[in-house]
Amino acid sequence: MEWLWSRLHSRRIFTTSALGTTGYLAKQGFARFQATHHERPPFGLLNNRPLRQLLNQVNNYPRLEKQIAAGHLHGIAITASSYKSGHSVSFFQGHPSIPEWDRAKSKGRRTLIGTDHLLASAAIPLVFPATRLGQSYYGDGSIHQLAPLRPSLKMGADRILIIDLINQQDSEPDHRQAPGLATLGGHLMDTIFSDTLAADLENLSRTNALLGELARHPNPTSRHNGMRQIDHIHLSPSQSFEPLAQQFYSHLPPTTRALMRLIGISPKNDAAITSYLLFEPAYIQALIQMGYEDTQEKEAELRTFLNKSSPY
Repeated sequence: MEWLWSRLHSRRIFTTSALGTTGYLAKQGFARFQATHHERPPFGLLNNRPLRQLLNQVNNYPRLEKQIAAGHLHGIAITASSYKSGHSVSFFQGHPSIPEWDRAKSKGRRTLIGTDHLLASAAIPLVFPATRLGQSYYGDGSIHQLAPLRPSLKMGADRILIIDLINQQDSEPDHRQAPGLATLGGHLMDTIFSDTLAADLENLSRTNALLGELARHPNPTSRHNGMRQIDHIHLSPSQSFEPLAQQFYSHLPPTTRALMRLIGISPKNDAAITSYLLFEPAYIQALIQMGYEDTQEKEAELRTFLNKSSPY
């Protein structure tokens, strides 16, 4: 995985040439003026066709089923948001014992995982086009996801390793300039997942504490309704990605920088959204190094967590 990520370029994720970008945006604009009985393509500022080609090239999807059948993999889930129903849908492939689920704003559906599921889960609103799965279009998996830990729990996990992308330390906001559209968009993308994850972790901690208390004072009449204590470890970056995004802004392709300036994205004030669009080796290598150093700080705790035997 590190080998792949360290060799990525923006051109492997979205179209970066001036001709390709202009043609794609012109096609998007023309589609908005078509009659309503014509099916319009989903809107996105960037054409992610190169990402589709990359995912088809590097992923061996039939191997998933072989690993599940051999008992090496219990299951895998990819979560996307349905623009039709407003539900968070986790598409999963796994052991036959894993049931589908229906909860408030959340569903789990058995399927064979493919490139379309990955593209849908990564389709940042307005930036990348939504992906059609069945009769609905789907976008970024963090939207409508009220309980990010639910798919893992529903699939039977008793331990969860959580790798966060958001620095958990409070930062002093800059009030000198009113936030623009891009600033608000980047802030929204950062908080959609981090806020729901924080709430889900609080619920998990409360449930674990309650079950621990019940175990210390057993009551024959009490029922756990299938609830179980879930061990977890939460890893988050020690620094915000925004300063790095500012530092490596010039590494973006010229056409992408021109498009960002056109829609009002500033390299200084809108680094949050810039961090979602940077796929250049120097920036990615800096992120990998940060992740390595942060994980080294928790090496002992992480080794203990991974070496624990399952109680189930």
